[in-house]
Amino acid sequence: MRSFGKWLSLSFAMVVFPVYGQNYVVTGTNLVPNPSFEQTRACPKEADYIGGVVSWNLFPNFSADYFHRCANRYQTPDYQSRFPLETIVNFSVPRNIFGYQEARTGDAYAGISFCNEALSVKLLRPLDKDSLYKVEFFVNLSDSSNVGTRYFGMYFSENSIRVETDFRMQISGFILDEPPQIANPRERYLTDTANWVPVSGFYKAKGGEQYIAVGGFYPYSDTLVRILRSHRSLKKLYRSTEKQLGYYFIDDLSVIPYSIKWEPELGKSYILENTYFDFDKSELLPGSYFELDKLTGHLQKHSGYSVTIMGHTDSFGNESYNLPLSSDRAKAVADYLVERGIERSRVQFRGLGSAHPIADNETKEGRDKNRRVEFILESKEVLP
Repeated sequence: MRSFGKWLSLSFAMVVFPVYGQNYVVTGTNLVPNPSFEQTRACPKEADYIGGVVSWNLFPNFSADYFHRCANRYQTPDYQSRFPLETIVNFSVPRNIFGYQEARTGDAYAGISFCNEALSVKLLRPLDKDSLYKVEFFVNLSDSSNVGTRYFGMYFSENSIRVETDFRMQISGFILDEPPQIANPRERYLTDTANWVPVSGFYKAKGGEQYIAVGGFYPYSDTLVRILRSHRSLKKLYRSTEKQLGYYFIDDLSVIPYSIKWEPELGKSYILENTYFDFDKSELLPGSYFELDKLTGHLQKHSGYSVTIMGHTDSFGNESYNLPLSSDRAKAVADYLVERGIERSRVQFRGLGSAHPIADNETKEGRDKNRRVEFILESKEVLP
């Protein structure tokens, strides 16, 4: 390891990112301390070593593991000849007991079993009421995992979250006041064992939140996961078989203050980013509300505008299935706007199925982009 005392320092000037008619303006620095786990008190020799990482105490981190490149020194012939009685499980980077993975940045990352462990830290300062924050973290499924989940997110709270335990004091669940505010899209299974996958979104603070927690936050069940290696047996006793089930590496967490200048043009189609539905369903998930509330506020501000909501799917399945699904999802967005006070006469919706792809349906990334909801603003007189 080059330096135990190195902080990953993230500082920003005023930077503007234009995205679909909106400017996201960075207004502050990352509030997550030691966000890529670079600063540690010692090299990890055993499981549950997250308590040795600066700012990341063991509790409330629920037995999260820690991996660092410096732990490679424990596996050298010289070290083992000097300490022949030591049996050290490998928590090094890039090769370790769960597989092979380079750190996304630096020399370190953390690891958790997705439904029985979580990773938590206190932010550098509490969040400001009604302020906007861009949130992101990266996950990678370990090579040893038998399944990948689609339920993964970040939870914000004023106080550290509590856990439920069984009679052996093993964690059996987490006590949350509401679902995680930042969630992986429910249609996307996190099954990539080669690349770091971002989970991100924008969060509007209630005020006073000073803890974040990252994890799956759901009891294990077959409905949460996709089986990757069917030849491995799946047992319900999750903790004793975590290497055969879902184990995730985590790196580069960020909670960064932002502001938004949002001025979509009339007559132009825009994708509603961060709009989520359960797999093959049309019910909006809570992570969608912030984006839809922006659109609601814009329509309230411009009473002469009307909006058309358009739902799209990928090309999997036939149109007799895709068209109704895309229409139901567009209707769910339209109903949300009406429930928030926009007159029904100003809101139209239609489902377009898979007829208008914006990416290659032959790739997973392309299909993810094609499953989307768009909107077009017009003057009321223009709409039929």
